[in-house]
Amino acid sequence: MTVVQEIGFAFDYSAKRLQAFFDELSSDAATKENMEKRTKLRTLCNTRWTSRADALYTFKTAFPVVVHLLERLQNLGDDKAGQHLASLMRFQFVIALVVSEHVLQSTVHLSTFLQGAECDLLEAVKECKTVIEMLRSEQNDDNVWNEQYQPALDISEPFDIVENVPRWCGRQTSRANHPAETPKHYWRVSLYYPFLDHMITELDSRLLKSENRFHTQYLLPCVVEQITNDQIVTIHQTYLMDIGLSLEDFKREVERWRARCRILPSDKVPTTLCRTLDIVNPALYPSIDTILCVLLTMPVASATAERSFSVRKRLKTYIRSTIRYDRLSALGLMHIHRDFDVNLDKAMDVFVAAIKRRADF
Repeated sequence: MTVVQEIGFAFDYSAKRLQAFFDELSSDAATKENMEKRTKLRTLCNTRWTSRADALYTFKTAFPVVVHLLERLQNLGDDKAGQHLASLMRFQFVIALVVSEHVLQSTVHLSTFLQGAECDLLEAVKECKTVIEMLRSEQNDDNVWNEQYQPALDISEPFDIVENVPRWCGRQTSRANHPAETPKHYWRVSLYYPFLDHMITELDSRLLKSENRFHTQYLLPCVVEQITNDQIVTIHQTYLMDIGLSLEDFKREVERWRARCRILPSDKVPTTLCRTLDIVNPALYPSIDTILCVLLTMPVASATAERSFSVRKRLKTYIRSTIRYDRLSALGLMHIHRDFDVNLDKAMDVFVAAIKRRADF
C-alpha cells in the first residue's frame, strides 16, 4: 500500500502530473469507462477504511493508465517516476493489490455503518460476525481464490509482468520460505491466508470482544423499555469492577431509570450516548452514569473526531487564517450542533457591550 500511497500523492499534489493523468485517461476509453466518472487517483486514509478500498479499486482499474504515464514521465527524465514504475512492474505488487482490494471491499458497508452518527453497536456486532463468517468461508474456497488470481494475471499480461515467486535460499531471515509447487499456491499461502487471518483477528479484537459492553445501548431512553433481565445481568457482570454494586441494587437503579425515561417529553428523548449522558444525574444514577462514561471512552471508530476535523477544514480557510481560537471554537460548535437554538438578541447584546462606540444604530 505504500507504493499506492506514494504514487497517489505524486499525482495529487502536482498539477502537471494530474493533468497528464487526465489526458492519458481520456485517451483510454475502456479504462475511463471502468473508472466510473473518477478522474484521478485516490489517496489512502489511515483511519477511513472505506476510502482505502475505494483508493485500491481506483488504482487497480487505472493500472494501465498509471503505467503508461510513468513510462512517459520516465522518458522525460523523471527519476522518481522510474522508481515507481519499477515497483509496479512486479507480480508481487499486482497480486497484493488485487488481494487487498478484494478483502477490504468486504468491510466497506460495515465501516460505513460504524461511521454513522447514531450507530447501533449491537447491529454492528452482528454485521461484523457476518463479515468474519464470509471471510472464513472464502478462505477455504478455491473458486474465490481463482477469481482473484485470474484478474492479477490479466493485469500483468499486457505489460509482460512474469508470474513468479521470490527466490529461495537456504536460510531466510526476512520472510518465510513457504513450500509451494506453483506460484499460484505460493501466493495463496504467503499472502492471501495471512491477510485474511489479520483481518479476522482485527475485527474480532475491535468489535466482538467488546460485545457484552455494547449491551449498554439498551440503557438509552429511546430503547430502555426493551431491555430484558438477561441483558441487565450481562451489563452488570461486564461493568462490575467499575460500578461495585450488587445485582439487585443495579436492577433497582435500572427500574428507576426506566421510570424516569417514561416521563421525559417525547421531543426531548435522547437517542445517542452523549446526549443521554447529559441528562443523567450522577448523584441519582451513579452506576448508569459510570457505565455510559466507560462506553463512551472506547469508540469503535474515529468518525466523530474526523467529523470535527472536517468542520475545521471548512472553517479555517486562508481568509480566516488569523481567526482567534474562541471564535473558531464557536463557529465549529455552531456548525456541528445545528439543532441548538441560538438567541440572536443575546448575541447582539454581547457585540454591543464589547464595542460601545457602535452602540448607537
